[in-house]
Amino acid sequence: MGISEPTYIGQVGSVSGSVVRVRLRDDLRSTLVMIAGESYRIGQIGGFLRVPLGYTHLYAVCTQIGADAAPGGVPEPPLNTPLDLDGASQLSGFRWMTIVLFGEAMGKRFERGVGQYPTVGDEVHLVTKDDLEVIYGWSQGKKGTISVGQIAGASGISADVSIPGLVSRHSAIVGSTGSGKSNLVAVLLEAASSGSFPNARIVVIDPHGEYASALGDRAYVFRVRPDTAASEKHLYVPYWALPFSELIELTLGGVQPNHEAAIRDLVLDMKVASAKLLPNPPPPETLTADSPVPFSIRQLWFDLDRFERLTFKTNSQLPADAYEPDDAGNAQLLQSAKFPAASAYNTAPYKNGKKRNLERQLDFMRIRLRDGRFSFLFEPGDYAVATTGEVNKDLDSLVREWIGHERPVSVFDVSELPSEVLPTIVGTMLRVVYDLLFWAQDLAMGGRQQPLLIVIDEAHRFVPEGSGSAAHRTLSTIAKEGRKYGTGLMLVTQRPSEVDSAVLSQCGSLIALRLTNASDRSKVGAAVPDDLGGLVDQLSSLRTGEGIFVGEVMPIPSRVRVRKAMHKPMGDDPKLPEAWQVVPRPEGKLYTKALSMWRRQTTSTEDEATKAEGDSDA
Repeated sequence: MGISEPTYIGQVGSVSGSVVRVRLRDDLRSTLVMIAGESYRIGQIGGFLRVPLGYTHLYAVCTQIGADAAPGGVPEPPLNTPLDLDGASQLSGFRWMTIVLFGEAMGKRFERGVGQYPTVGDEVHLVTKDDLEVIYGWSQGKKGTISVGQIAGASGISADVSIPGLVSRHSAIVGSTGSGKSNLVAVLLEAASSGSFPNARIVVIDPHGEYASALGDRAYVFRVRPDTAASEKHLYVPYWALPFSELIELTLGGVQPNHEAAIRDLVLDMKVASAKLLPNPPPPETLTADSPVPFSIRQLWFDLDRFERLTFKTNSQLPADAYEPDDAGNAQLLQSAKFPAASAYNTAPYKNGKKRNLERQLDFMRIRLRDGRFSFLFEPGDYAVATTGEVNKDLDSLVREWIGHERPVSVFDVSELPSEVLPTIVGTMLRVVYDLLFWAQDLAMGGRQQPLLIVIDEAHRFVPEGSGSAAHRTLSTIAKEGRKYGTGLMLVTQRPSEVDSAVLSQCGSLIALRLTNASDRSKVGAAVPDDLGGLVDQLSSLRTGEGIFVGEVMPIPSRVRVRKAMHKPMGDDPKLPEAWQVVPRPEGKLYTKALSMWRRQTTSTEDEATKAEGDSDA
């Protein structure tokens, strides 16, 4: 071992923590080196280097090459110095490299982190295939790893991802449109649900409805209008699981603070009364208007509406002086009670002097309760509440349907949900699951005993910088506290610059695919751990399907070529140019069918009614 070895490329010039400046040897005539019949390129960004220290070998990754990598005390070469490879002395000012230490090995045993540091003059060598086998041997024969592809530039070496690092430490997958994010997520889900982890629990929030096709019978898909397939189920989110403020904003559109306080008290009274009907009623003193306890929202509307319409026989307006309604109305059918009309003069019937003037908000509430787009929320199947407060199924059944089944993945296709309430609904769904697993942490189905991974696609829609939505609050809590209670988070986004910095900073692993936007690269560079920010400069030149893996998910910072998923997500690009060259032009009658599907708010071609309409127009 020494400077006579063909792998030797230079010496340590300075050391600052894990950042090492390397002065390359002056007699290098080419950056291409042949070693044992294999070619190696010196100075590749992201390439690995080895620093031998006795029986220990330190390993580092190249983050910078050239004159800019020189230590501050080394004079820069003149601007007019020619880069003449035949004059080695003229290149002396350019022959510098910055490397970042990431691990060490003794014998065949590799460990992340370094126990000792190099000093000035220590040798620096290229990493060969044998060294790579030592570096990536950490996962061989080790339980809890999955393969997602191969290490780029090192043929035959599998890129293995640590499941504990993926689930327990949170992660983020970032990349521009078309860089391969959906394929990578599909590969990760395929590998995690392949059978090696029969008790895996993964929840996928899918805003575009693209992952159902990639997972097949490995997942149950929950959507508002499911197909007849056995793997699809109705998505119900009971309104009574929403926090009070979100429910009022969603149904009444906002009210004055004093009126909101009165409505809060009314909701609390209704929840206290309904809680007594539950099989295991909670103590009344533990309940608030935010407690996930069933109550009838139709009865709430009816009571608020009745109060606005109430008239009195005398101006004292005592309860006993109220008129009996001419029409009692119907809470379940959202029909108002009718009272004698109030006089315009100071005579009976007298209008209610304490009315809250909520007519406009109550009209909006009635329209929303009847809106078919919100039936998953206000008419949630067996989770609907009678006007008397009874409910057929409680939240335990709901969460059991969501994550307590035999399949490892639950895909929540939220593409059909109204966009204006999407963050509220997703936040409520995740809060219900997280809170139930949190309080069940000592039970066999709790998060600590059987961890849960939550995958959030289009994360910038749910945790944007400066937002205060239900999704933002829930995901912030999971990011900060979920690791301790067995709930992991994976953020997937094409706009990391729009994701909340506090949430992104909690991700112990980062998988960065091609990023072309400068602000996105800057945000990623600030989040990259281990002084590896220099690798971010590669992001704009990565090939489709390539990514830089850093952090707990893969102990060695690596450039990975991700394999193709067995079944493509629907979000893949259309097949061009075949779609314009070979596929025949669609028949005109399909536009009628498309219009019917649009009005029915379904993308399913198996809808019999849609079929009939399309056939009748043929």
